[in-house]
Amino acid sequence: MKVPSILIRGILAGFFVCGGVGAANADEILRAKLRSCVKDGTTFGDVGTCGKVWKLGSGEVKLEADGKIKVEVKGLVLNDASTGEFNGTPDGVTGLVAALICGGNGGTVAAQTAGVPLSQAGDAKDIRNDNLLERCVAPVIVVREIFVGAVGGWLAGAGF
Repeated sequence: MKVPSILIRGILAGFFVCGGVGAANADEILRAKLRSCVKDGTTFGDVGTCGKVWKLGSGEVKLEADGKIKVEVKGLVLNDASTGEFNGTPDGVTGLVAALICGGNGGTVAAQTAGVPLSQAGDAKDIRNDNLLERCVAPVIVVREIFVGAVGGWLAGAGF
């Protein structure tokens, strides 16, 4: 079975970061495993935390020096007994967007994709954005929920 992926292409050009945090080679600025939100109150800039505990089957983000971003996610579902019969599902989360936050934990959203559907298994693919940026210091990538038609808090992320 092919792993669905979230693809964000061309979010930024001329990406500037001191170092290459977590990069595997010179063409990458960041390569990291996604981590799911554990409802500990962690926010990133103006992106709030999740309302419940989530788990992620697998996920990785790769940010290349030419501005291409690729995020793969599979099995993003609730891991919170308080949700009862909805535990192990995305419950009312119907879609995802990916956001690039520049400036680390205290930064702001510099670019965000359009939403894509989230399957009941917690899989999504083909999230894209062609917005371009000149610079981004201390990049963080967060995967945000679409709940009741509105973009909400982050459910998984990398770069922090």
